[in-house]
Amino acid sequence: MASTTNEDRFASLLREAGLRATPGRISLLKLLEKEPKPLTVYQIEKKLGGIMNQVTVYRSLDALYRKQIVKRVNLEHDHAHFELAAGREHHHHAVCRGCGYIENIEIPHAPKPEKEAMKQTRAFSVLDTYSLEFFGLCKKCG
Repeated sequence: MASTTNEDRFASLLREAGLRATPGRISLLKLLEKEPKPLTVYQIEKKLGGIMNQVTVYRSLDALYRKQIVKRVNLEHDHAHFELAAGREHHHHAVCRGCGYIENIEIPHAPKPEKEAMKQTRAFSVLDTYSLEFFGLCKKCG
């Protein structure tokens, strides 16, 4: 019963964003919801088990990113990672430069830092999201 609820919730989210609620997109969102850490396109394609090919995964992630349903995370690995943004608390990541371990962390900060950044820019009309990642060595590598 819970998976039907998630499917309905994701279908509504997609339609509200003006996107088609395809089975592949719903499966992609369900996967990202259950994953505790950001995933690469390759990891997503593999975990979906043939539901979507790599090109379709890229296209779906791009559409979902533009609608702010997923978040693109730069973990300095020469490729993007993705995680579900819709319905989740904003958080950051600590990334080990040694082994690649990723940990979700919450940093207290001023409410709506994008509004503060908007006061500083002259060239932008909209700043609506931000990303902050930390890099170092985990206890095992350090």
